[in-house]
Amino acid sequence: MSSPLATILQAVAGTPRTPSELARELGSTPEALGGMLRTLHAGGYVQEAMQGEGACSCGPCALKSLCRNAEADAPPLSLLRLTPRGEQYLRRLQG
Repeated sequence: MSSPLATILQAVAGTPRTPSELARELGSTPEALGGMLRTLHAGGYVQEAMQGEGACSCGPCALKSLCRNAEADAPPLSLLRLTPRGEQYLRRLQG
């Protein structure tokens, strides 16, 4: 059985998600997930997927076609994506 934090990381892997989308997928509420998302963010496992922030620069990103923040004129949404540390953690769980 996966930990709740690992379950959230697996849900974010591959596709940036909003807290509301995560809550629907995981059968929870954004408020209930809030503390866990803050913990994952503080630990460096997830980050905001916003144009020009961190590793998300809307350049050669493999997720650009899925990213709702890729258009400069679109208002930024609170999208979460895995960091390299989060990806590494999931690989360890699967290995």
